[in-house]
Amino acid sequence: MKIAYISLEFPPRVFGGLGVYADSISKELASLGQEISVFTLGDGSLRRRETARGVTVFRETPAPMRDGWEPFLSDRTRAWGEGVDFLHDLLSYNQLAVASLRENGPFDLAVAHDWLGLPGGLSAKRVLGAPLIFHVHSLEVGRETAPNPQIVELELKGAGLADGVITVSKAMKEQLSSLGIPRDKIDVCYHGVEPEVFSPSATKKRRIEELRERYSLKEEDEVILFVGRLEPVKGVIPLLEAMPKVLKEHPQAKLLVVGKGTLEGKVRSMAEVLGGSVKVVTDFLDLESKIHHYALADLCVFPSLYEPFGIVGVEAAAMERPAVVGASGVSGLREIVDNPSAERPTGVHVNPNDPSDIAWGINLVLADPERRREWGRNGRAKCLDVFNWPRAARETLEIYEKVISSRR
Repeated sequence: MKIAYISLEFPPRVFGGLGVYADSISKELASLGQEISVFTLGDGSLRRRETARGVTVFRETPAPMRDGWEPFLSDRTRAWGEGVDFLHDLLSYNQLAVASLRENGPFDLAVAHDWLGLPGGLSAKRVLGAPLIFHVHSLEVGRETAPNPQIVELELKGAGLADGVITVSKAMKEQLSSLGIPRDKIDVCYHGVEPEVFSPSATKKRRIEELRERYSLKEEDEVILFVGRLEPVKGVIPLLEAMPKVLKEHPQAKLLVVGKGTLEGKVRSMAEVLGGSVKVVTDFLDLESKIHHYALADLCVFPSLYEPFGIVGVEAAAMERPAVVGASGVSGLREIVDNPSAERPTGVHVNPNDPSDIAWGINLVLADPERRREWGRNGRAKCLDVFNWPRAARETLEIYEKVISSRR
């Protein structure tokens, strides 16, 4: 099949899980003999077209057009404020992507990743007649405390007009269904991880010791790792609020917060109050550094209030690290991490809105080092079985074929 991906993110421009997914799944599908073309955003310095590992990437760089479009803006759109510039570039990128898609087609299928690729995906369906899949990695109603009604409207329209919808967890399928999308139109396909890359055996003891020195950690310290955007939805503030109760039972506990975001100032202020028990790292972590941060940790904590999937949960599992995760509301982490009551536990589910519950979960994991290591081994075993890219690619391809055949 010739498959066109419309994704704002693709290496080297990766800002989160979407870019990692688009890169990994496209290479895996290409290895299965599919012809994958990715239409993504350029920055003027990257090559406009290149092919690597069977995937052809087309990069489009929009020219600023705000002056020409501004007279046509509605009051609703002007409410975007500084985001209007992003909106103009986004719409221009989608228009350029569809023009390039038409020039390099025809394609058997177009896949729009999140609402950012929907304008182009819907155009490809209408103008080029390509079957369209809307791949939902998250939804505006969950991402933002005050959702933008225009984005919400676009996401619902895209899900309604698309020939199929793929999402990243059963929790997300339930959310989409609750918004009126027919359940039989929605398929779930988990993301994966490269277990040979995210592996304890791939780490170097010297690098771990260097990190211990950098963060002034003693051998007996119990390291708790948080990796994620410093935004309200990731639950970093309730986690910091939980630390006094953790330290009461485990005075050697040290929390390592790794990430950037709008809450950085508040996180640093709270860390100062907690003294040397909290370290805040806002440096960008390359892949090797990220892996060694996981290896440094005794457990990971991801108390997200809204997490459609949670790639960090899979990465931690692959590194044999148990995890304490937010399991209320829409939580893909609840599907990644298995509670102590499960046959083969891998961590603990907590209420991310309750610092006391987060503290309880952390203390439970820290209470028994041998059990902690067993849960870590269970996590990697589950990761190897369920959360891997070959499996994700096979299941995704089956969905693509089903959607295409339903249009014939």
